[in-house]
Amino acid sequence: MHDMANAASAEFPPDFAIQPAELTLAFSHLPGERRLSFARHAHDPAGWRQQCKQKLAALLNVQAQQTCAVRELRQVLIGEGIAVKAMVMHVSDQLDVPAYLLVPRENCAPHTAVMAIHGHGEAEPCIGLGEDYHHQFALALARAGYLVLCPELRGFGALKDVAVGAAGQRLDYWNWGGAMAYSLVTDGFQHGHTLIGDTVADLLRWEEWLAQMFAIQHLHVAGISYGGDLALTYPVFSGRVDRIFASGTLGSFSVIFSRCYNAPAHCIPGVLQWMDRSDIAGLNAPRPLVLHYGELDTPGDDNYSASYNHTVEPSVHELRAIYKAFGAEDALELLVTVGKRHEMDNEALLSFFANTAS
Repeated sequence: MHDMANAASAEFPPDFAIQPAELTLAFSHLPGERRLSFARHAHDPAGWRQQCKQKLAALLNVQAQQTCAVRELRQVLIGEGIAVKAMVMHVSDQLDVPAYLLVPRENCAPHTAVMAIHGHGEAEPCIGLGEDYHHQFALALARAGYLVLCPELRGFGALKDVAVGAAGQRLDYWNWGGAMAYSLVTDGFQHGHTLIGDTVADLLRWEEWLAQMFAIQHLHVAGISYGGDLALTYPVFSGRVDRIFASGTLGSFSVIFSRCYNAPAHCIPGVLQWMDRSDIAGLNAPRPLVLHYGELDTPGDDNYSASYNHTVEPSVHELRAIYKAFGAEDALELLVTVGKRHEMDNEALLSFFANTAS
């Protein structure tokens, strides 16, 4: 059989195979319809909010969440009197979700907490167990006197493979520094789930637990990269979040794969038929919101985040229109840190929360 194949190959001219240069290869989708974009419903902001939120909940498959049991694994007291507790939330008989709780021993802001949401990577560098583009921002917040919860997100860290305990199964998402595997995302699509939607549900469960355990009345949210996406999306379904710092996010969904080579954690099937990121962010109006970027976080051969791309300016313009319609134009700020790439700016983060303290 091998000899027959070689004989057949010899009968073809060396340049017979079809080459890319012989084809038209400039495929791109037309802009999404965005049937529920704010621009189409600006005459009725309240009605738009209700319809857009309902559709987003359906696209994400986010439903009302009940409080889950949470247990403490261990804790350590680190410098400046901050207790760091390793916590586990029992979501179901098949899944536990971990988080780190940072508790300042002194000068803790009363009835206030921060949800610190990591991006691609792990939660540990956020709390001081390592250093990367997160720049230990959860620890910085705790040092500033905030009670901070830093959840591990599905597909990362200890949740790298959520089916590792089931023999012969694999539901992983991200292999940091190695080959990427997206079975956690694609498996969810088959069952009507999205990774970002399931993660939003986890954050809502953690929020409910925080509120009950610590009588939280004011909840601030900070996130970067995928965590920035979540910082704009999860509060839409929360009645407690009162301010948001979202770093490295907001540009249109239309380019995050075709231009920026992003990983698909934030993929929402069909979303551009209905809305874009500016509409989702606008559902948070009138809450104070900072959109943060590193000046150098632009498209390039060595930058797969490219958050500060050409769609940011029109997205911010659309978002400002939404905030203005809700009488909160001054509550929205675009902040670009000179010389920074795709990384958290702790100084800007702390300044925002301090300046908008209740």
